[in-house]
Amino acid sequence: MKKLFIAKNIGFCFGVKRAVEETERLLEKFSSLSTIGEIVHNPLIMEKLKSKGLNVYKSIEELKGKYFLIRSHGLGKKEIEKIRRLGFEIFDLTCPFVKKIHTLVENLDRKEYNIIIIGNKSHPEVLGIKGYSCKINIIEKKEDFLNFKNKKMEKVAIIGQTTLNFNWFLDFVSEIIEKIEAKEFLVINTICKVTEEREREGVEIAKKSDAVLVLGGKESSNTKKLFHICRNICKNTFHIEKFSDLDKINLNKFENIGIVSGTSTPHFFINEVVKYIKKLQEV
Repeated sequence: MKKLFIAKNIGFCFGVKRAVEETERLLEKFSSLSTIGEIVHNPLIMEKLKSKGLNVYKSIEELKGKYFLIRSHGLGKKEIEKIRRLGFEIFDLTCPFVKKIHTLVENLDRKEYNIIIIGNKSHPEVLGIKGYSCKINIIEKKEDFLNFKNKKMEKVAIIGQTTLNFNWFLDFVSEIIEKIEAKEFLVINTICKVTEEREREGVEIAKKSDAVLVLGGKESSNTKKLFHICRNICKNTFHIEKFSDLDKINLNKFENIGIVSGTSTPHFFINEVVKYIKKLQEV
């Protein structure tokens, strides 16, 4: 008899749930909506929304239509203003937690802090945050810091992308503080609590599992981090983006199977996977 360990913190987080439900509501009202980039990093959800009339563009220049959605990752101030000037009615679906970081960065900017964001340089959330201050440096890896031009500053504030691992963030902050000369340092924990909870639970599930299935989009930052964390503990950890990914795995050889998910993974997909594994017990 196979034993399933299903995470308590699983499926959509509040911000993603809000963004998806609001997008569906607006699509029922307007039938056609435009956005830049994916509303959430999950192909199953995006396919569903596109079939209902969501049009995804790569840049402002390509935009068409009357109604524009700011995705859950947020967007910079200048970009929002540019879209508004084009005549679009804008609906802001930025995750409330990310929205708070925008306000935080604006306040730090007014107080003349040099702001350092630790995170992925190309991630839409980080790019959006960058659009709320003119004194921001993004540091993704140690090599970026070695090329850091201004190592003598009056006031420095360090924040992180919401999906970072907290311990990794702290280690990186320590290295930065050692190398920068400043009269004042301000380190602010901007990592999403939901991400931290899922990583902690992922560790506990991986410890007692023969195999772990990490359910979520391959482009989802928090899902990728959750996958690497679980794989460091359980070598048989698999990133499952779509149902067909299960065909590549012989789950019959595992007795204890753990299931965790990223914050943009829909419950209908999780339920399908659980149902599939339970059927294996009947064979």
